[in-house]
Amino acid sequence: MAARTTRITYGQCLILASPTPAHQDNTTNLTGLKRVQSAAINFSFNRQRFKEIGSADYVGDVNMTNPDITLDMDYLYSNGTNEIMLGLDVDGSKRAVLNGLRAPAKDNNFYVLFGSGVRDEVSWTSSDSDFKDNYTVMALGNCFLNSYAIESSVGELTSVKANIQADNLTAEPYDNSVQGELIPAINPATMKPSSSNRYKIKKSFFQNTTNQDGLIDSAFAPSGIKLTLPEYVNVPGLEFTGADGAAFIDSFSLNFNIDRSPLYGFGSIYPYGRRAILPVLGNLSFTATASEFESGSLNDLVILDNNKERDYNFTIDMVAPSGTTGLKIQVEGAKVDGEGLSQSIDNFGAMEVQFSFSMSDTSGLKFSTPPLILSQPAGGSVAGGVSFGVVATGLSNLGYQWYKDGAVIGGATSSIYSPSGEGDYYAVISNDLGSATSNTAVATT
Repeated sequence: MAARTTRITYGQCLILASPTPAHQDNTTNLTGLKRVQSAAINFSFNRQRFKEIGSADYVGDVNMTNPDITLDMDYLYSNGTNEIMLGLDVDGSKRAVLNGLRAPAKDNNFYVLFGSGVRDEVSWTSSDSDFKDNYTVMALGNCFLNSYAIESSVGELTSVKANIQADNLTAEPYDNSVQGELIPAINPATMKPSSSNRYKIKKSFFQNTTNQDGLIDSAFAPSGIKLTLPEYVNVPGLEFTGADGAAFIDSFSLNFNIDRSPLYGFGSIYPYGRRAILPVLGNLSFTATASEFESGSLNDLVILDNNKERDYNFTIDMVAPSGTTGLKIQVEGAKVDGEGLSQSIDNFGAMEVQFSFSMSDTSGLKFSTPPLILSQPAGGSVAGGVSFGVVATGLSNLGYQWYKDGAVIGGATSSIYSPSGEGDYYAVISNDLGSATSNTAVATT
């Protein structure tokens, strides 16, 4: 038996996520989360014990519901792939980040791999069979996002913390069986763990499936976090400065929690869904250098007369070293919770402001990313009538252009293309924030 080690190498913190809904085969459709730094799984039992008169001990106990299972993970933001797998929307031109939160079957599965320390660097894995016996998989089923927090500052990488609620958990060594392992999700028809759907682990799941690995790939420069300000944002105590209503800030932090109510069927300990309780409260804070000060009164800042309080709309652009926006964050209707000013010798004045804002599935917070490819084109025979298709998301509107052997195909500007001859085909998808190139699909005769 190979030697084992408890050392965790950089490539070992591996998490796979499935698309929605949770109850389906996961043998070909898992996606590796990017730049995961840590993961922790916790579960506790909701057990009730019974006493009896005259007894010196409990006479029985029963689990009232399924265990409370959570997955906490930290990762470095890369391109929005992880956000999509958490169930967030990244088309801020049309939808809020919590779009679809009221819709049924919005759950998915997460698979956390714990390596032995031997032959478990994915980048060194030569074939899918190498996963056999080198990993134990903690599989979490019917997962929903509980909380999300993103923060960044000049000189640092953007970090994210997420908490996920699950309704079932299995743990087993991965043996690479032909059929695959049973998924951890609950079958909504039986209200019991699935006995037919399977999952598999493949090296390709951890590869760059979105073709945008690392839109924000290094620490931010002083001009890396751009805050677009409303015209009336100058307030007593501080003047925000910046050309054209924009300023470069030192840091920001944004977070929200989603409260959910589990829905149980009669006689089942497993919930058949978790209803989100809306609206939820979002929190935004940022720090900036203070260079000019305004006079005025507190009442001018918050306008409390007649129960009318001033609110603000902010846009934060996270600018990559290339100068392109890797993530655009739009906050709507934010109200001031607190403000602080400080001064020290040999330094500029500094300010910090905290805001809160209401979030629903239609308003409050929006994320926008460059194009992210969710499904790649697959090769095939022209004689067999093959059509190449690509599925992408990101800031609308998305533009498509197909290429053959590196040359533009005139008029091929939709998400689907049917080749007329053999060759190498790929698509470039673009929007106002950037572009992404699909994998190459080979057409044969």
